[in-house]
Amino acid sequence: MGYNDLVKKELLGERSQITFLTADGVKFAHPLHHLGKSKDDLPLIAIDSFRHMYLFPKYEDMRTPGKVRQFLLDLYSGKLHREFHYGPDERRKRSLRIMRLVWMTPLGTSPGRRRTTTTR
Repeated sequence: MGYNDLVKKELLGERSQITFLTADGVKFAHPLHHLGKSKDDLPLIAIDSFRHMYLFPKYEDMRTPGKVRQFLLDLYSGKLHREFHYGPDERRKRSLRIMRLVWMTPLGTSPGRRRTTTTR
């Protein structure tokens, strides 16, 4: 399934909020540069929100039903913007959990040998 087929099959309902287009990667080299990409990295899918550009992680995944739609839902929910500034949510959750553990440990105390927890 190609990009146009994907839009027709899964994303037509998003047309009121998203303009779907195909761009020439040579003519639009400047936006590619902002993504850290070049014409050698084409094809790719990206959202240009006019504030930031968000790169769809793996172009091949567009063939997996629902993946690009979820990418759009992540845009609408603010997840893409949040991760743009603060990194992936999984890493952020882990760092918050570690900060919470540090905060909950009373100053000057440490867990006993039998209570040691290893975080992966």
